[in-house]
Amino acid sequence: MWKQILYLSCLVVAGCSDIADREYPEPQPAPAAATDSQATVQTRNLLANLRSIAENGGTLFGHQCSSLYGIGWSGDADRSDVKSICGDYPAIMGWDLAQIELGQEANIDGDKFDDIRGRILEAYARGGVTTVGWHTTNPVTGGTAWDVTAAVGRIIPGGDLHEKYCGWLDKVADFMLSLKTVDGEYVPVLFRPFHEHTGNGFWWGKGNCTAEEYIALWRFTLEYLRDTKGVHNLLYVYSPDIVSSQDNYLEFWPGDAYVDVLGLDAYDRSSWAIDTNGLRLMRLLKHIAYLKNKPFAFTETGLENNTSQPKWWTEKLSKAITGVPVAYVLVWRNKDTNHFFGPYPGCVSEEDFKTFVAGEQILMEKDIAGIYE
Repeated sequence: MWKQILYLSCLVVAGCSDIADREYPEPQPAPAAATDSQATVQTRNLLANLRSIAENGGTLFGHQCSSLYGIGWSGDADRSDVKSICGDYPAIMGWDLAQIELGQEANIDGDKFDDIRGRILEAYARGGVTTVGWHTTNPVTGGTAWDVTAAVGRIIPGGDLHEKYCGWLDKVADFMLSLKTVDGEYVPVLFRPFHEHTGNGFWWGKGNCTAEEYIALWRFTLEYLRDTKGVHNLLYVYSPDIVSSQDNYLEFWPGDAYVDVLGLDAYDRSSWAIDTNGLRLMRLLKHIAYLKNKPFAFTETGLENNTSQPKWWTEKLSKAITGVPVAYVLVWRNKDTNHFFGPYPGCVSEEDFKTFVAGEQILMEKDIAGIYE
């Protein structure tokens, strides 16, 4: 079972008085029910336990593609850069389905969907958690998710490309339903589509579609997967990019009945310091999550290609989440020495990462045994 630690509700951090703890509502006794009333037992238990773990001071550590490749290796069995350092897998691992909608064998990063499926099933067998994103192809042009040609209005109900989008969702549903153990259990997935929409970098982002169109897309996606395709092993994660306020965060909110977990994506950059700004946003997210009676997470973060900050984990990332009931935090992938966000053996922050995960708040895979029970 996960580590039992005390939540530090009275933490005071300089620079965050604009979102003081005393302004927050108290968490309600029990989290809201899953958006899917027919969700599997394991999926419902995951949702409840993410909330419980966070309220008891624990935060799952996550890493994108952690068990599929890392620095200097790819496809090895029973391996992860994180595991090579601290002896355990991340508690949560992230994957991406981009191009599955096109019937491709691999996503835009070259990761084969069969390999992703295998790693997800392996993690579930060990007790780990899975989150899946979808950098969806632009349905109008066939370009990548970063092709910002207007498209949302054409794929929602009433749009001329709506049937095409339904076909894409059929392929997503097939993958989600293929995450099934030999005993017949479906692996619960934290599904995070159409992320970072408060920015304009994706075709579903602000400025490329209206809030009304985005809400219609989100609602239809959930309803089609749940009600038409019978996919009942998903929890839906809403994750804007950096926001300035509660109103900014909720501008594209699809409704309480359409979101299971609140998230936020923000990377440590020279123009945006994670230790101060990250904490401010996590405290804001806590406020909104308590109003909505849902767990929340730091769904994407990291410092790309860290070669100069040996204590980034304990002096930067840790400060963004310490004392805040963040269900999980996920850093992006380690592709090679020109594109990495997590630790790896021999990196400048290796020893600091060991200190980071040894702390009471951070939970690794072995720490969350029973999370589906």
